[in-house]
Amino acid sequence: MTKARTARAGRRPRDRKAQILRTAAECFRRTGYHATSMEQIAAAVGITAGALYRHFDGKQELLGQALLSGLDPFLAAIRQADGLDQLLRTTASFVLDGRTHTILWERELRNLSEQHRQEVQQQHEATAADICAVIRRARPELPTQDTQLLAWAVLAVLASPSYHGTQLPRPRFEELLRELAAAVLRLPVFPAPALQAEPRDRPGPGLVPASRREALLAAAVPLFTARGYQAVSMEDIGTAAGISRPTVYNHFTTKAELLTAALHRETEAAWNTLVRVFSRSTTPAEALTQLLHAYADSAIPDRGLTGLLVSEMLHLPAEQQQALRRSQAEYVGEWTALLRSCRPELGEAETRITVQAVFTLVNTVSRQSALMTHADPAGALVILGLAVLGIDRRP
Repeated sequence: MTKARTARAGRRPRDRKAQILRTAAECFRRTGYHATSMEQIAAAVGITAGALYRHFDGKQELLGQALLSGLDPFLAAIRQADGLDQLLRTTASFVLDGRTHTILWERELRNLSEQHRQEVQQQHEATAADICAVIRRARPELPTQDTQLLAWAVLAVLASPSYHGTQLPRPRFEELLRELAAAVLRLPVFPAPALQAEPRDRPGPGLVPASRREALLAAAVPLFTARGYQAVSMEDIGTAAGISRPTVYNHFTTKAELLTAALHRETEAAWNTLVRVFSRSTTPAEALTQLLHAYADSAIPDRGLTGLLVSEMLHLPAEQQQALRRSQAEYVGEWTALLRSCRPELGEAETRITVQAVFTLVNTVSRQSALMTHADPAGALVILGLAVLGIDRRP
């Protein structure tokens, strides 16, 4: 009996590879790619590191396979959807079954091999194209640019639970996500696009602050955004700012201190904007609309610090992470309180989920080339955001 029990206990599960991929994705989400070792993943699965290497050549391959394993069934489910209603039902359910994938893709894409990066990007583009096809069949009157915008907006709304931990009973959570996405899909045609077919050029580098501390912050943000925190050295930042390496340490003793200063700068800027909007608003709806305008305007030039809050916060000391997350939660709470005043039929969790969906929508759609062909890209984001919030547009 003992031998039989031991044999059963040591029998490898049939879905071992899938189990490894799910566990790895969660480990990468929790601690980040660079801070996660193969030994930690193996321990979380309950196997040895040697056994893990029998399935995967290394950590980079494991990251790529984990991302692709989440995308493949998602794309298959979308392709099987018959009409918009089934598309929203299928997608909402799929996203809530695995809230890890989207934020993992957002944060770790740069750490993939070139082959896996291309495959993941192709899968995302195929997903958007398939959603476009469903929208086009339901609303053939929409121009191509509008169809593309709505497809990315729907994807962002449905993927938004990956960026927060707010909980809601599953049936209501799925229903709410469908309602928010459906509100986007009901929008009329957007304002006429700009004449140029290509996305607008990004603004130039601009002026450099006279303050060396500010110059270092200005140089660090685009480097962290483009390469990732781990791949950027203090020497890189000093070179970009035109400051010698020893002088860099007169202003920031560590790279983490520099990143902390940059991220706190972003959160303080958001709070300053909120205070100014509150001082000149007379109704909650007006305040929400103005806040959305400001958020959309800040998202258009580049991802900047907003992207760093998602991708690089894990590299900060725990105390700094907690402080930034508290500030973020309180900021979302201000939007939530405003929206509850406008829509008292929504509960606290429902309202917070709705607000988070707007943030994800703006952050995602602002990076799409279709948006930049429009005469007023920020205005298009505001139209999309107000539809999700359920607030009437101002004339």
